[in-house]
Amino acid sequence: MQKKLIALAVAGMFAAPAAFAATANVDVGGYLNFSVDYLDADMDEYDGNINVSSNASNIYFKGSEDLGGGMKAFWQIQTYFSAGATGNTDTSFGANADGVSSGNTFVGLESGFGKVALGKMEAPVKLLSRKVDLFGNQIGDSRNLTNKGMDMEAEAGGFDLRPNNVIAYTTPNMTGFSATAAYVTNISSGAASEDTGANSDVDAWSIAGMYENGPLYVGLGYQVHNWSDKISSQDDENIWRLSASYKISDLRLVALYQREGNLNTGCCGGDDRTVWGLGAAYNMGAITLKGQYYNAGETADDDHTGADMWALGVDYALSKRTMLQFAYASTDNDSDANYSAFGGGHGDNPGTTDGGNPSGFSIGVVHSF
Repeated sequence: MQKKLIALAVAGMFAAPAAFAATANVDVGGYLNFSVDYLDADMDEYDGNINVSSNASNIYFKGSEDLGGGMKAFWQIQTYFSAGATGNTDTSFGANADGVSSGNTFVGLESGFGKVALGKMEAPVKLLSRKVDLFGNQIGDSRNLTNKGMDMEAEAGGFDLRPNNVIAYTTPNMTGFSATAAYVTNISSGAASEDTGANSDVDAWSIAGMYENGPLYVGLGYQVHNWSDKISSQDDENIWRLSASYKISDLRLVALYQREGNLNTGCCGGDDRTVWGLGAAYNMGAITLKGQYYNAGETADDDHTGADMWALGVDYALSKRTMLQFAYASTDNDSDANYSAFGGGHGDNPGTTDGGNPSGFSIGVVHSF
């Protein structure tokens, strides 16, 4: 009830009083995630600094309307914010920092046939890794190693995309199984173009199926970025991603495996790479102990892509909506690799240098509303 009253008050700032009836089905929610971090980037200019970071903090407005005949319309506007330039906004293509609708923003229709949505939203393959990352939006986020992709003319954003220009269909839930297929008309933020320049059309497909029933979760997905439409000599990069988790009493085990094809790694186009990770979390009342390990393999004859990352942490639930988080993360890069330990949804990220071994400690407060 409080959320609906807040939504009406906010709507009143932007609409005439006569419009109040139309906003009665709006819900307001969000996520505030701030941390104090000691980040050692293993670089002289950033060696051992303390930061206050906002980590994918956001607010959303969403709602639905019953259209009759078993059909309804649904919508959402989500905005990430950096809280005074502290931390990042966890944005992707077409999302200006702190801009309205920088997060998942869409409108769609739902009925017995499933859901169809248009707008900006997470790629289905990205969601597979989010389901099993024990350090999402913290230091040690698995995207430090998994989110590798092309950087052709600074337009690529790896495989963990939240692009604009998305058409998505999600099946109904069938005894625990559901699937989503998304077509991205243009990975960049602008309108698609037929030329071969910086604004040309690079489309993408992302498809994933998930099964969740009791203690078991399994997800499998495939994503392809059609770079050959832009650069005729370049093959289309792609990824297969498999994620799973299983809960045994208070113990949760998680795993991820992905195989990437035709990468442009910065030196050797058309390479393949494998990333895998394992993790475990053990719940003891309000306390959860957790740890995970990820390994990024080398491409053929290339030491730009290999690294290992460890993360250890403790979550302490103060209530159902407020939690303290403690984490340590470290990445050990191969001689020419430069993966961070602080990227993904975590805000401040000084990165590292080639062959660097960044590490950090973090204490954070997370509140959902």
